[in-house]
Order: sequence, then structure tokens, then C-alpha cells
Amino acid sequence: MDPYRFFQPDLGFYKDIVEKLIVEYTPKQHRVLDFVDKYSIGKYLEVYIVKEGGFLKYVVVEPPYDHNTIYTVAWLIRENPFCKDTDCLLETIRNSRNKRVIETYSEQSISINYYYRKILDGYGFIHPLIQDPDIEEIACNAEDGNVAVLHRRFNWYGWMKTNIEVGSDAVDKLVLMLSRKVGKHISISYPLVEGLTQEGLRISLAFRNEVSRKGSSIVIRKKPRSMWTITKLIDNGTLNPLIASYLWIVLENRGFIIVTGSMGSGKTTLLQSLLTLIPPTRRVVSIEDTPEIMGSTGLWDPLVEREGVGDSLKIDAYTLLKFILRRRADYIVVGEVRGVEARVLIQASRLGHGVLTTIHAQDAGSVIERLSSPPISIPKNLLSNITCIVVMENIKGVRRVREVVEVDDNLELNVLFNYDDNSGFKLSTAEEIVEKSVKLSKLVVNNPIEEIEARALFLSRAVSKGVFETSALCEELVHFYYGELIGDNEKTS
Repeated sequence: MDPYRFFQPDLGFYKDIVEKLIVEYTPKQHRVLDFVDKYSIGKYLEVYIVKEGGFLKYVVVEPPYDHNTIYTVAWLIRENPFCKDTDCLLETIRNSRNKRVIETYSEQSISINYYYRKILDGYGFIHPLIQDPDIEEIACNAEDGNVAVLHRRFNWYGWMKTNIEVGSDAVDKLVLMLSRKVGKHISISYPLVEGLTQEGLRISLAFRNEVSRKGSSIVIRKKPRSMWTITKLIDNGTLNPLIASYLWIVLENRGFIIVTGSMGSGKTTLLQSLLTLIPPTRRVVSIEDTPEIMGSTGLWDPLVEREGVGDSLKIDAYTLLKFILRRRADYIVVGEVRGVEARVLIQASRLGHGVLTTIHAQDAGSVIERLSSPPISIPKNLLSNITCIVVMENIKGVRRVREVVEVDDNLELNVLFNYDDNSGFKLSTAEEIVEKSVKLSKLVVNNPIEEIEARALFLSRAVSKGVFETSALCEELVHFYYGELIGDNEKTS
């Protein structure tokens, strides 16, 4: 006799729970009259971007359900709550002798598959938003109860309300569920939690009214569908091949690059894409408080800060930076600098490591001011070790490199590239770059013009060939760096 069966509640218990969850978490029905976009998410969801009272609204429509749907989902959860795919559900149903379940599933397989997964995946009423790859961020608080989203294709609009509205109790429950997903405790005593789920969602939670005047609140940032490569950003118009080839040369020669800009300007995206230009045989060590970097074409060693109760258990970026100086890293990447860890980055650069990081600032001058002022307080004479500062901007949803600024030995700022709304990226030839740059002559001794042109041609060809995935770009880089060596070895063998 199965001991699980002995203690298993009856089906009515499961039906009550499933019905409550489906009804409570179903988006409100919305009459769609005027929509600007419509698309499907798999076989399960329909999405409309509608105009309503001068605003845009995100409307999601879930599969229909009835009392037979609820019965079958409840039966499946009771019989097998561990299915990960439809094959498992089908096998569970085939092994049953429940005629009602078999008939209902044959008629409503789409609805049953969807609601089974929605109830068990732990994302509650935001489940359909998690399924939509075009959603960048999700936000909700207990007082308003309305879920808002940032949409990739309507990024210029800003936050868009949805037809998902819930009560404060539902928000409280979801906050508790999400805190378990990131493996952290949240309560009135510890009302703030940040973390990353196994699916790669970056989650920020506040519980009840301890720190939030509107009660429990949730903000979720979703990771991109695939890693951003430099070729994909060139194709999007974020930067051009000449800028990319200049940054590539700085990287290859282990320079110090800082990416700056306001929130949502694309700093981390550019940082991630630059990692896809690192030679495949070089070692990269990254440090983040919450993991967002998705990899590198080099040999990647990702480290994450650890929170702790008391200083003795906490491992911060400063501690990790000192640690990795002894781990033979060719490149050190810090997701974002906020404090004294910036001093160690300067020292790492002076020791010959390539350095990449981001910082919140409006322009290059503000970066220098922030690094030289408390609490960071780096002596200004050391800041000349920074090779260049890349300034990002987000104008009406378009993320773009606004400026590339070099820092000379006297801490003067040399604007090498800048973007003009009318004429696009200024500086159109390798000769102009070499003539204007104050850093290239120290990085490239022989034929800097040829080096820039060769890389710009490589990147342009990669874009025209559609080389946008990391693995494909890595393969092209291997041939770029080691083509002659590979050819000689192939002839020998």
C-alpha cells in the first residue's frame, strides 16, 4: 500500500483550492475594441496592446475553463504534481480509469495543460507575464493591485498597465512564494529581499507596510531570450562597426572600460555584448551582487557576492576583488561599482588586468567626479588609468551609445565618438579615429589603422551573415585570431 495514498486528501480538497486559484488569478475580461498590436504566446495565450482613454494597456487572454477543467486539473495535481511536460500528463491520464478525466482532457487539453502548469509553477497571477518573452519588467504593489509591465517593443511608452488586478492578500502570498524561489527569508523583521530565480528572473520584494507605504510590492526583471552579442547591437543601431572595433582593440589590449548612463539605458546589455569580443582563450572573472551577466566567449568564472548576518559572514565585491587578483584572470568584470571596490579595480588595471564595469552617471565628467569623491575617493592622478568611458542613452525606447570618451594622462576628457540625431555617429573612418585618439598609440604600436579596419570589416561581415548567437560568434573569433594556426594544423594532420 502506498503510504502517500493513506494520507492523501480527497479530490474535493484539491478542487476547492484549484477553483479558488484559477478564479482569483485569472486576468479580468476585457472588451478589445481598438488594438495596436496582437500576438500569441504558444498555443495558450493571446495578447493585445489596446488603446484605452489615451493610454496603452496590455491585455492577456488565457484559455477558457469550466467546472470540468477545474475537476481535471485538481485530479492531475492530486495524482501527479511533478509533471514537467505534456507527455507526463498524458501518461498519467492513460494510466487512470477516470472516464471524466479522459474525456475532458481530450476536449480541453490546452486549457488543462496551461492551468496545471500555472498553479504549480509558483508565479501565481503573473504567470502569463512570465511566459511572454516580450515583457522586460513586471511591477505590482498591494494597494493598487494592478500589475504593470515594460514591453520590449513598446519600450518608448514606459510602464503599461495590464488587465491583471488582484487583492492585497494575493500580493502578500506571491511575495512569500517568490522569496522561497530565490532561497531567502522575508518577514516583518526582514521585509526586503533581492535575488535570482533558477529561471534567471531578477526579483526585488518588499513585505507589508514595514518599508513600503503601499504594502507588499514586487518588481521582476526578466533576462533576455538570448545573450546580447556585439553583432546584434550593431544590427540594432546601438553602435556602429567602427566604435565596436575601437572598443575591441581596447579590450584585446586589456584596457579599462567603464559603461555609464541612466537607469534602463542599456549599460549591462553593452557590457554583456563586449564580453563576446574577448578572445576565446582568455580567462574572464565576473563579480555581481545579483547575477545578470550570461557568459563570455572567453573562459568564464562568475562570482557572486554573499549576504550575511554580520560582517563575518558577508562576502562583498571588495573582498571578492582582492580574492580574484590571485586567480590569474586576464579580465575582471564587475557588474556595477558603487563603493570602495572601485579602488581595487584601479589597482587591478595597473597590474595589467583588463577591466570592464558599469556605473550610474549621466556623462563622463560625472563618472570622474563620482569616482574621486567620497565614499569612493580615488586620487585623481590614478583615474588616468581609465582607457575610455562609454555613455549610453535611452531616447524613446531606443538604446544607443551617445559618446565614447577617453581619459588622458592629465585627466582631460577627449570625446572620440558621439552620436548626432541628424547625422548619426560622427567619425566615419579609421584614419579619423587614430588621429583623434589619445590612447590608441599606447595600445597598438604597429598599423593601428589596419587593426581598426580589419575588425570593422570582420564585424560588418558577421552582421551581414547573421552571426548573432554567442556560439557562432565565438567560432568566427577563433578563425579571426587563430585562422592561420588552424589551417597549418589541418594541413599537417
